[in-house]
Amino acid sequence: MHRAAVHEVLLTGWARTAGDRYMIGAQWPRDHSFYRPLPTGAHDPLLLLETVRQAGLLVAHVGAGVAVGHHFVMHSIGYDVDARLLRLGREPADLTIDVTCQVRGRRPTGAVRLGIRVLFSRDGEVLGSGTGEMTCLPEALYRNLRARSLPGEAVGETADLPPVEPRRVNRSREQDVVLSPGADPSTWLVRVDRGHPVLFDHPLDHVPGMLVFEATRQALAYTGRGLLPLGCHAELTRYVELDPPAAVVLRPGPGDPVFDLEQGGKTTGTVSWFMSPDGGWRVPNPR
Repeated sequence: MHRAAVHEVLLTGWARTAGDRYMIGAQWPRDHSFYRPLPTGAHDPLLLLETVRQAGLLVAHVGAGVAVGHHFVMHSIGYDVDARLLRLGREPADLTIDVTCQVRGRRPTGAVRLGIRVLFSRDGEVLGSGTGEMTCLPEALYRNLRARSLPGEAVGETADLPPVEPRRVNRSREQDVVLSPGADPSTWLVRVDRGHPVLFDHPLDHVPGMLVFEATRQALAYTGRGLLPLGCHAELTRYVELDPPAAVVLRPGPGDPVFDLEQGGKTTGTVSWFMSPDGGWRVPNPR
C-alpha cells in the first residue's frame, strides 16, 4: 500500500473474482489521528479517496504484474456516494469493494497505465463508486523523468507559512492545517510539512496527492459550503513540487466549487467537489 505505518493501511483482504475483477475488504476506524470524523456524525470523505488509492495500488501489484518498488503517477481519482456509506457507527465501518482493473497500455520501458472502477458496499448494499487512473513507472524511468523537474537548489519548508485559523477548516490542531492565506479571499497557499506523520508517512520528492486533496477540501470548508461532499473528481496533470508553494484557487461562479492548483505559472490539477448528487446517487455498471 506504499505505507510505512501498518495502521495507515485500510485494506484487509482481497480475492480475484474474474480475469480483471477483484473483491477487496476494507475497514474505516471510528476515529483517526488525521482523517477525523465530522461533527455531523460521518466518516471523513477523504477516507474514500485514500481507499480508492490503496485499492488501485493493490490490484496493480497483484493483478497487473507491477513490481513493488515502482512509482505511481496519479492522473485522476474520484468518488460518488450515498451519505449512508459515510455514516459513523458504534463499530468500525467494514466495506466490500468490487474493483475492475483495466490495463490501458504497456511500454517497452516497463511503464504500465491502468484504470480502475470501484463499487463500495456496506452492510450488503452498494452505496458508492470510485474511479482512478494511474501510470506505474520503474525506478530508473521515474528518476530520469523527475530529474527534469526537481528544483536544483535546496527545497524550503513551506510548513513555515502562517496557517489559516484551524476552526475555519474544521481542524483542532494547527499542525493539521495545510492552508495559508493567499493574495485574495479565493486563493490560498499550500503548507507542506514533510514531518507530518500521515501525509508524509515516508519521504517523498513531491507533494503527495492526499495532501493536495486535503488542501482543496480545507479550502471548501473555509468557503463555508459544507463539510460533507458526496462527490469528488480530481484531474492531475503534473506533480505538485515541494517548493515553491503551490496555490489553491477557487474558480468564480455559482454551483459546486471547483479548485485549480497552480504552481510556477502552471496549472498542476483541478479538484471538483459535489455537495449533493444530481437527482440522487445511482449504482453504475461496474464495466
